[in-house]
This record gives sequence, structure tokens and C-alpha cells, in this order.
Amino acid sequence: MFWLYISIFAYLLFALANIGDKLVVSKFKTEPIAYAFYVGVFGLAALILIPFSVKIISLNLIALSFLAGLAFILAAFFMYKSLEQGEASRAITILGSSSPIFTFLLAASILGERLRANELLAFGLLVMAILLLSWHKEEGRHSKFHLELVIWALLAGLFFSFNYVLTKYLFYKEDFITVFFWTRMGGVLTALIIFLLPTSRKMILKDWHKPKKQKGMLVLAIQITGGLGVLSQSYALKLASATLVNALQAIQYALVFVLALILGKKITVLREKIDKHHLTSKIAAIILVAIGLYFITLK
Repeated sequence: MFWLYISIFAYLLFALANIGDKLVVSKFKTEPIAYAFYVGVFGLAALILIPFSVKIISLNLIALSFLAGLAFILAAFFMYKSLEQGEASRAITILGSSSPIFTFLLAASILGERLRANELLAFGLLVMAILLLSWHKEEGRHSKFHLELVIWALLAGLFFSFNYVLTKYLFYKEDFITVFFWTRMGGVLTALIIFLLPTSRKMILKDWHKPKKQKGMLVLAIQITGGLGVLSQSYALKLASATLVNALQAIQYALVFVLALILGKKITVLREKIDKHHLTSKIAAIILVAIGLYFITLK
């Protein structure tokens, strides 16, 4: 049960970070590749863990850790691209509708995970909730399919799933602090590679010279919030099934919608298009989340 509480706390932090991400890419017009670079660089903060029993691990595990870090930064980049395209709740929930499915397939093939009957039911309900939250309808029109947003969001879901499954595998091999440290170093290496690419470097340097006091404080707050979320989620992955921890993201998407709805009244870029159909689907999804959580807690 403790893993469940840790997971819920992690997704609350992620929801707050998602709202901040939308502000960074839409209000402050930050290039997604530059923002992904900043996220990778913030991984240097993991150096403070060195005195706390960080181990020197085998080259194979270091390579897997770096792949997990690479997957995380690429997933972040794709997520920022999707946020740039439209509403925060829509972009994040489309990402979430695919991520549990990708994670289930990867966990089954790589980790050999199998779910009990009640867990399968919970998984199904949570995926249904995510799909409901992803449904979008324009006022007075038929449902609209935003191809670019969907493609970027699906790519983000796929690469977040790679990160989740690789991290779970690493936890089978090493302790929590060691895995967290080496995967963050993978993110730092990815940031270095991004900076070495001429086109990316030009975008990063251009963004760096923009006025950034207010944005800088926001990015720092997001990284602290997101970092605590990653730490909490990583610990939950250490304790429980990667598929179930990932499926609980339905909570995150419901919170993103509620926060965007409230804050959108004052901040234009967060404003959500609301109609009767849209609101009904959100409420139905939240009910499915509650039922899914109940089944997860059953022995």
C-alpha cells in the first residue's frame, strides 16, 4: 500500500510541473529542445548523492542507466513539443493514454511481469479513464484530430515507457540511490550531446540570451517539483509493478485538467475549451480512476 501513496504524491507533483511546462513553452516561448537541455543539465544535482553510498556499477548497467536517462530527456522533449501544439490537459492525457500500454508491452517482454485479475481490471479501468480524458470535441463541431499534437504525445509516451521499464530493470540489479544517480548522469550526457549538435546549440544559446529572471525562477521551481516527483515515482517503481505505477498517471491528468481550468481564468495560455460533452467525460474519467484505485488495493 505504501507504494500507492508514494505514486499519488509523485503524480500530484508531476501535474504541477506539467502546468509549469506549458507556461515555459507557451507563455515564455522557450524552444522545446532548449528546455529539454536545461532538464538534462539539472541532473548534475544528483552529484550530491555521491557521499550517500553511490556504487561504481558494471559497464553494462552504466550503459542501461545512460539509455534510461536518454529515454527520459527525449520523452521530455517530445512532451514539450506536444504542449506547444495545444491544451495542456489534452497533450498530457493523450501521452498518458499510450504510455501504460507501451509500458505493459515492454514490461511483459523485458521484465516478465504478469498482473493478477484485480490488477488487470484496475489497469483496464485506468486506461479507459485516460482515454476518456483524451477525448476532444470542438464547440458546435465534430471531434477534431490534431495530428501533430498526437504524434508528439505518442512519442513521449513511448519514450517515457522505455525509461520506466529500464529503470525498473535496474532496480532489480542495484539499490535506489545508485540507480537514481546513474540514470540522472545519463540525462546529463544526453544534454551534452544535444548541445554539441549545431542546430540545437544555436537554439539553446538564443534562448539563453532572452530575458530570463522570471522564467528562470519558474524553470527552477518546475525542476525541483519534477525532481521530487521523479524521486517519488522511482521509489514507487522499486516497490511495485511498472505497469501499475505508470497506469496511475490518470490521477495526474485529472489534476492537470483541474489546475488548467482554475488557472486558465487568469492565464490565457492555460485556458481550456469546455463544453458539456468535455466536462462529462472528465467527471466520468475521475470516477473510473477512483474505482481503479479501489481494485488496486485488493489483495
